[in-house]
Amino acid sequence: MADDTPPVPDPTALDPAADLVSKRRARKWVWAMVGLVFVLIIGALYLGRQTDTSKVEAPKAFCRAANAYDKELVRQQINYRRDIDKHIEYVQAIVDAAPKAVRPDAQRFLDQLLKVQAAPNEKAREKLLDDPDVRQAVVNVNRYWNQGCGVFDRKGGI
Repeated sequence: MADDTPPVPDPTALDPAADLVSKRRARKWVWAMVGLVFVLIIGALYLGRQTDTSKVEAPKAFCRAANAYDKELVRQQINYRRDIDKHIEYVQAIVDAAPKAVRPDAQRFLDQLLKVQAAPNEKAREKLLDDPDVRQAVVNVNRYWNQGCGVFDRKGGI
């Protein structure tokens, strides 16, 4: 005996027209989200480029003083002579022009040079020259000069 009852429709199935509309709507949302993500990535890259905080801008007076000191060091090396009074003069100019970010390190370097100048003998001078805190202060001032004054910036060429 055959069952004459009509088949019961699946309650979860959509009619083909409604299914087509639903798929189009989903595709539009996916493309809208992809576009939004793309715009946000481009915006973040652009803003990140605009607000580069690693770039240091040193004052021109500081750059001039540091450049003059560097030239004096080169001149003294060529002449095989070290003049502590000249060093102090140039480092004092660096301290006077140094911005807040590097002024304590420049001052520490100057103070150490003054101590070396006042040292009673060569052994005391050598001991003062080996202070790791002063070495780090000199490295910090040198790094600030290199980055802030564009010492290693390339202008064309390779």
